[in-house]
Amino acid sequence: MVLLTSFYLTEYYGLEDLKAVYFCIFMVIYVAIIAENVVLIGVIYREKSLHEPMYVLLCNLAVNSLYGGTALLPALLVNLLSQTHEISLSFCQTQVYAIHTYAITEFTILAVMSYDRYVAICHPLSYHTIMSQRVVKLIVLMWLYPMLAFLIVLFFTLQRTPSLCAPARSVNFK
Repeated sequence: MVLLTSFYLTEYYGLEDLKAVYFCIFMVIYVAIIAENVVLIGVIYREKSLHEPMYVLLCNLAVNSLYGGTALLPALLVNLLSQTHEISLSFCQTQVYAIHTYAITEFTILAVMSYDRYVAICHPLSYHTIMSQRVVKLIVLMWLYPMLAFLIVLFFTLQRTPSLCAPARSVNFK
């Protein structure tokens, strides 16, 4: 048995004729994600009237979108241009962690935003009192919970499969 150290992503080999087209499409998507979210963060940061809990949460949603886009798209662009389409096991695990925490964080932020709307609708007179005290705690919770929760899952997964043995050095995934 040989220790598995990398993967060959064989589906990229069938894209030889369309590599440039896919690269351009995904590059435009990535630049749009970065530009739109940076503009949104900048507007919320500079405009004092937007320093309300809902807009702070919206800003966190934009930061998470930057995190998710950066976790996936640069590696995708590199693999489109690569001749070997090989990805190391450690990079694959890092990317799995980043993409999963992005998704969990997205849902957590949306849950906190729904709580914010619940307080605004059901307790409109005490909304600012309730949310101004809790918004920082909720922001810390919505970032720490997904990171730690999936880190624990990943830790136990790696404990159960310590060697990741395979009959060959690399595995092809279709």
